[in-house]
Amino acid sequence: MPTGLENPTLPRYSHELDWPDGLAPYRIIDEEGTQGEPYAHYAWMRKNAPVLRVRHDGGDVWMVARHEDVRRAMRKPKVFRSQVNDEQPLAFLTLIDAPDHTRLRKVVAAAFTPKAIAAVEDRVREVAADKLDELIASGGGEVVENYARPLTMATISGILDVPIDDLAKVELWSDKMFVYFARLSRSAPGDDDDEAYTLQFFDYLRDNLLRLYDIRSESVGGHIARMWKDDGLLSEKEATELCGFIFVSGFETTMRLIGGGFRELSYNPDLLGRLRENPGDAERFVEELVRMRGPVHRAVRRTTEVTEIAGVTIPADSIVRLLIASANRDDTVWSHADIFDIDRDTEGHFGFGYGVHSCLGAPLARLETRVTAELLGQKVRSVSFDEPNDLVFLKGNSMTTGPETLRVDLIAQS
Repeated sequence: MPTGLENPTLPRYSHELDWPDGLAPYRIIDEEGTQGEPYAHYAWMRKNAPVLRVRHDGGDVWMVARHEDVRRAMRKPKVFRSQVNDEQPLAFLTLIDAPDHTRLRKVVAAAFTPKAIAAVEDRVREVAADKLDELIASGGGEVVENYARPLTMATISGILDVPIDDLAKVELWSDKMFVYFARLSRSAPGDDDDEAYTLQFFDYLRDNLLRLYDIRSESVGGHIARMWKDDGLLSEKEATELCGFIFVSGFETTMRLIGGGFRELSYNPDLLGRLRENPGDAERFVEELVRMRGPVHRAVRRTTEVTEIAGVTIPADSIVRLLIASANRDDTVWSHADIFDIDRDTEGHFGFGYGVHSCLGAPLARLETRVTAELLGQKVRSVSFDEPNDLVFLKGNSMTTGPETLRVDLIAQS
């Protein structure tokens, strides 16, 4: 049936546009690290190219930058599919459409209960306090690897009931699986050994599920094991890969988010006093942090039909990247959106996804980041760092953005 959108005139590519001085054309893969903090790109795109066409080896990729357009696309999962590959590569919820997505999401949602989250809160507080005390005693240090990583890894391992003695090898496997996941589904650069390590990790996770089933573990991992072995709601492959997905989504992004929290407390030093006097404001701190510095910048979709966004016609079977981090800084939704405002109404941000693809692990990420903010308010008088020398951004990735390393100076609260 004719749609009126056949044979459209395609817009110029990103590299053909007149970008402002000092701003290189936006690219799919940021191998040089010049898009480590891409908010200036996003601001220009929202105003000048709200639907940006970017050339890539696998074909054109379309970037959608405005909040209204991102929201509209997320509300149309039948037009903007999450499964971008012809074959479903992994049982990762962000890669799957209904009906499999609906079935698997129900399994995971049933496991991530308030009771399950509460069961790890003591562990979160214990690890966070220990690691922060170590940093304070040293006058500061690198916070991504020395604070955020051990905290998030211990937390997600607790949720899945992974033996603490296995954390070192699990951490290596998780890193490699994240690289493999990004390469397979998001056109990111990979490693020569990422698939081999991922398969080793899946073997380990399957064996751990069998162990959890035998001991009737009440953890999230134990729940998934019973959904596989007793209820038949999951295949062995799905159960194993779901655990892998929980690892990927449960530590990598939260680790970057927590790093962003240290940054904001340096930029806005008065926040430490406020968190000290009003610990309950840590929840507001987390929501504004997720809106403004959420580590997941893009949600990838594939169109099932010719569609139009902001006056631009996108062909069917096109790869579209919904720039959720750009949408979260849209001044038409939030006044002075580039300014951190703990008192802001953050409703409507996409930092934890949206709709059928909202993040099931959001309560866990909120817990870890909130506890971090509370402890910093209690224990620290100031956070500071020298941005040119102490902050290194991730590069090359196609999904997450944020600090790869961040070294801070900490002064203890007297």
